[in-house]
Amino acid sequence: MGSLAILVMHSGKWDDTNCYVDYTIEGVVFKEQSTFLDFYTTIAKQIGVDMNNKTLKIEYKVEESNKRMVIHNDMGVRVYVMLKKANIDFNKFPICITILDSCDRQISQYKEMGVLATVAENDCHDMIVVEPEDTNVAFLSIDTTWVISDESNKHVEVDQVYKDKSILKAVMERYAIKERFQYKTTRSNSIR
Repeated sequence: MGSLAILVMHSGKWDDTNCYVDYTIEGVVFKEQSTFLDFYTTIAKQIGVDMNNKTLKIEYKVEESNKRMVIHNDMGVRVYVMLKKANIDFNKFPICITILDSCDRQISQYKEMGVLATVAENDCHDMIVVEPEDTNVAFLSIDTTWVISDESNKHVEVDQVYKDKSILKAVMERYAIKERFQYKTTRSNSIR
């Protein structure tokens, strides 16, 4: 069981010509038999990304085409390891990391259902539900353009959807002040 040294380019972006630019480069050593989780964790620790708040999109370019390969599971890691073992050159096939907010990509596992992954693309979220028997895969597209994520939202209506509870609370506090709501309560102690 050997180890491989790879180049990791991070904190950059993909330009219009499909080149990764404005990046920082580091070297990472990982075991050839690593699972995707081990590979992912090793890279995240090396480049200093907090996995509670951020997620990584791991990609590399194949020389013959202008397309990018995404490593997102154990098979992707095994293919990359075989490719690196066939090409000993340290500079070939560097890993390019795109750092995303954790709300952009979430992966949850449930015993009854299998794996539920939410991947953000543009203004829609695609949910993929994979059952444990791998018999059925369901795709559901949800439009998130109407989800309110701005705490300073002034327009309040019935049936609005908020990103989280803290945003809802902040909007409702501002709305209550703006509308001058007064709360009447009964005394808890009638003696006084």
